[in-house]
Amino acid sequence: MDSNVAGVYSDFSGLANLKRQASSDPKEAARQVAQQFESIFVGMMVQSMRDAVPKDSLFGSDQMEAYQDMFDKQLALDLANGGGLGLADVIERQITQGAAYKLEDVVDEAGS
Repeated sequence: MDSNVAGVYSDFSGLANLKRQASSDPKEAARQVAQQFESIFVGMMVQSMRDAVPKDSLFGSDQMEAYQDMFDKQLALDLANGGGLGLADVIERQITQGAAYKLEDVVDEAGS
């Protein structure tokens, strides 16, 4: 796994690293943003699935819910970083196509 990609869901230094990388390697930064978005999406899916299951009174404590929440967030991050659902590929294409389009507009305006 790339050292710039968050390996733990609670890694908050990733945004600063991503900002630095965006100026030097925008394509890789777009990939990482797409993976992070997919991770958030997968996390929301897992949370929705967990909410659909009836609560068990035997294991339904606040502490158990906190551990399940941490597990779900880490699971979502690992799924997204390990290939995910393919959503990151689509998002990355959209980001890079949008960036290329804007760059072409700037070049066209400068040339005319």
